[in-house]
Amino acid sequence: MSDETQRSLSGYKSKVHEQGEFENPNEGKPPLTEFDEYILRLKAFPKVKSMPVIKKINGADKTINVDKAICVFEEETTKNEVLSMMRVDSLNFSEDDAFESAIIRFFRKIQHPLREGIEPNWDDYFVTGMRFRGRVVMGKDQNKKSVIGKYYLDIPTCRPLLPSDKTGNGQTSTDTPSSGALLANAMIIVHGCANGCDAFQRLTDAKVKPEVVQAFLAADKVGQIKYPI
Repeated sequence: MSDETQRSLSGYKSKVHEQGEFENPNEGKPPLTEFDEYILRLKAFPKVKSMPVIKKINGADKTINVDKAICVFEEETTKNEVLSMMRVDSLNFSEDDAFESAIIRFFRKIQHPLREGIEPNWDDYFVTGMRFRGRVVMGKDQNKKSVIGKYYLDIPTCRPLLPSDKTGNGQTSTDTPSSGALLANAMIIVHGCANGCDAFQRLTDAKVKPEVVQAFLAADKVGQIKYPI
């Protein structure tokens, strides 16, 4: 970013939003899980936001401002939005994932790697509508508990589309028919639920095996579940 597009943060007046003021774009949509792999697409060209982060400098914690690309991806079937914030003002190439920049790792994982030592033109990398496979991680609330409907991209799990994805078959690897016994077990637990979010929460509270959750979500994805249950 050039000096012409930057300004001092000193004296800047920030609007403070009350908690809950923002609408959740995923409310009412079938929930995603951390167990499944999804086909994701870039909804729009990313925006850049400057934000403070704490870094260890000479053994002491210091707050610095960094620029991050705010990327919003959309899950192909449920249309849930998945967020990723990747630093773009400083890029580190490294064979060690712990030191490699997240944005470099992301494009390497989907097999569109950045060229080392060359400043990237992001228009050549972030293409609106680009698709790939990956998993998500749940967002956390103030008490470090998972929040249904708040998802972030799990970059280490990202990979290119399968040949079947490119030919119009939109199924994911978790679309295969589930065991009837697993689904029957799930249906007993979610009886009376009014929607997919309530059902997923019921299964989570019941601490059932991931296979049971996957069986229910697979059936819900193809329209086999009718609400209220």
